[in-house]
Amino acid sequence: MACGADLLVARDQQRQQLQQQSVAARTGATGGAWAVGGAGAAAGRATPGETSEETRLRIFDQQEAKRLAAERVSAWVTGVLVGIPGIAALVFGLVSLHRVGLSEIGTLGFADLRQLGIVTDARFVAVVLTGLGIAGTMCAAGLARRGFLASRAIAEVKRGEKPTIVSLSWLTHYGLLLVAIFCPPLGLIVGILLKFSSDEDIKGVGGTMIILSLIVMAVLVANALLSLAEGFKSAQEAKTPAP
Repeated sequence: MACGADLLVARDQQRQQLQQQSVAARTGATGGAWAVGGAGAAAGRATPGETSEETRLRIFDQQEAKRLAAERVSAWVTGVLVGIPGIAALVFGLVSLHRVGLSEIGTLGFADLRQLGIVTDARFVAVVLTGLGIAGTMCAAGLARRGFLASRAIAEVKRGEKPTIVSLSWLTHYGLLLVAIFCPPLGLIVGILLKFSSDEDIKGVGGTMIILSLIVMAVLVANALLSLAEGFKSAQEAKTPAP
């Protein structure tokens, strides 16, 4: 019994020693960090005291860090390109809302959308600009957050730590859905482009954008067709002579 207990204690001590060696190999023996996305066989070579599972995870983390290094630049650049027009649209939209007045905005309904001149209606313009402005600002904030999280994850990989999971922000998610609502043609185009992404979350949002854009456009088209039908009926009634 005592001999068996001693063996268990010795085994635990050996396991702890191997773990310490693994950490030391990741952070100290290689000069403080292993290179992100190292080339050749050196990138996947196991370090002393490292298990096969640790080696597999380390290689995976390196590959993810290399991907995130390119993605964070794209996230920041796209965030700036989306944020500038988004903030501008939000400012103009809020100014337009103030000029028109919330009471007038409340009078905007489906009947107004049937008119061909709705695109020049101050109420419609104010609502669309504000909605797109909010959507663009949310997307820009979400992309900036994604870029910062990518930088954190890369730094953690370099230190041999478990990297932060970089996922699609709820800001970007709902911002894209707002684009599909307030500008269905643009939402449809963006949704189709997002479907080609390798990220499953982004592909899912792209599919939702496509469906949402088609629903909004279908409602608008049905509303316009109803208006035409009512106009045709009124014209027929006007031509029909009274008995």
